[in-house]
Amino acid sequence: MKKKMIRPYLTRKNLILIAVMSIYAVLFAFTGLCLVADGKVFSLDNPLLALGKGMGYTPIEVAEGGMTMVVVSILLIAVYIILLTFMLVYIRRFAVINNIKGSNKKLILVYVGAVLVSVLLSYGLSVIIAAAQGNSASIAPMSYVLGYALVVSLLVSFALVIVIGAIAMLIVNIHLVDKPYRFFSSDENEKLEDMDDDQNENVASSFDKDATSNNLNGDATLNANSNSVSLDNEDKARDLDTREKVFPGLSKVDEKYSGFEVESIPTDDITLEDLATKFRNYLAKEEHLYFDIETIRIFLASLGTSHFMILEGLSGTGKSSLPRFFAKFINAKVTFIPVQATWRDKSSLLGYFNDFSRIYNETDFLLSLYEAGYNPDQINIFVLDEMNISRVEYYFADFLSVLEYPSDEWKIRIMQLPYGFVSPTKLIDGNLQVTPNSFFIGTANKDDSTFSIADKVYDRSITVDFQTKNEPFSVKEEVEPIHLSYSKLSSLLKDASAIEENHLTKEDLQKFNAVTDYIYEEFDVAFGNRILNQIETIVPLYIALGGKKEEILDFMLTRKVVCKLEGRFEDFVKPALKNLLVLLDKTYGKGDFPNSAAYINKLIKKL
Repeated sequence: MKKKMIRPYLTRKNLILIAVMSIYAVLFAFTGLCLVADGKVFSLDNPLLALGKGMGYTPIEVAEGGMTMVVVSILLIAVYIILLTFMLVYIRRFAVINNIKGSNKKLILVYVGAVLVSVLLSYGLSVIIAAAQGNSASIAPMSYVLGYALVVSLLVSFALVIVIGAIAMLIVNIHLVDKPYRFFSSDENEKLEDMDDDQNENVASSFDKDATSNNLNGDATLNANSNSVSLDNEDKARDLDTREKVFPGLSKVDEKYSGFEVESIPTDDITLEDLATKFRNYLAKEEHLYFDIETIRIFLASLGTSHFMILEGLSGTGKSSLPRFFAKFINAKVTFIPVQATWRDKSSLLGYFNDFSRIYNETDFLLSLYEAGYNPDQINIFVLDEMNISRVEYYFADFLSVLEYPSDEWKIRIMQLPYGFVSPTKLIDGNLQVTPNSFFIGTANKDDSTFSIADKVYDRSITVDFQTKNEPFSVKEEVEPIHLSYSKLSSLLKDASAIEENHLTKEDLQKFNAVTDYIYEEFDVAFGNRILNQIETIVPLYIALGGKKEEILDFMLTRKVVCKLEGRFEDFVKPALKNLLVLLDKTYGKGDFPNSAAYINKLIKKL
């Protein structure tokens, strides 16, 4: 991947500095030649030579053969004055863009090194050329040039700057009479392509109008618990161009990937079954986390069934650790978002436009989601930790809706942008495209401090329940992390889905419908096409991972249908549940649906 120099390094101030130093370099070369007492290049009565004599300098006499070396030396120094300016400007802008303090020791060493390199090159090359020609006397003119010529040209440049600068200031301030001295801002982040103040004001005003509609009941602007950009970043963004003023974080991501070519991520050759086995063994051997193989298979199969998964259960059972170490195992990117009790709408998750600072307060979630679009072959896992400490259906509503659509329609509304506003690259018409390489996993505890999760949230997700602590087991072989790209994972899941013999047969559907029809008739609990599609999708994936059809059907029946019987205390419920157990044993065989049977027995005990 190659990176090119990008426009933010060439601010107006930097371009002016480079131009001034270039003019000075030319003036230096001119002055140096005027001070040489030769008479063949410039007249011996030129004003610069007279100025040098007036300062007490004695013009150096050069032989006819040494004149060439003097000219070469002067021109080399002029060239390296310009190169040194470019180096110092680039180093400074690099430090500003990457928030490196000027007092940083490494940065100071880089500055010193740049100066030394430039001086050595300018002086050393001349010496080398002179030595090659056997003209050691050229070293003396160099010392002269570095002394007399630099001082005289500096004095002349000061005089020119004063005269020309005064004229320029007069013209500029007459043109910008209502905003004088605007250029002389102390902020080094001002861009080359800054809009004028009036345009910025209009853009900001448009944002102000839209901010209220994007903040539910107006409390989003007061949400102190969201992961917003810091005040320091707000201050640094004030004098940037409009795009960077409003979206400083997103603009920085654009800068980061400007000039990069997207490449496929190297990946290991592995099957789904091996992936499940190696991941389980890796957790046990390296992280001392123990899960049964069925849980690992369900977790992996869920990635191909829905981009939204819920891991719920008792605290300390490994809900947060499972996605964290899965990302570590496959070299994916994981972003942990601690959900706060104050979250009420999407602004808590995606950020909001601040009416006072006129900056969109970007969250870590938004920045990571935005950056995922630049790496389509990298798996990105977003973990909403303790997601039910606030109401999921409130702050995650937009994602619950769009994830139902085809992946090319996964567009999240960030905010309404005013006409003519140039937005960050991947923020199209105020919408952010959620890429298919993004997976959302929520962890949920079951205690008095949390909210119950609505059925519509459960229906749109694959929910894995962690109720018991698994027994430790030993792993003898060495297990190393692997590299798994999104394209490889997608290919594995697609190939698994294409195996016809692993799909539900007509007989399988008849058996499953017999059970669900009974539940509907007795308890008035049904499910729609969404859940049926999930079941038909996850079954072949689970089998490809090394599991059995009955195991995954048992899991889906428990999590999608039987769990909805929780909280029913009517008189008929207990005998109906007992009949349901009989029906399961009759339909599938005794003990073939252990999870469903265990859940039903738990419900019976409560009655």
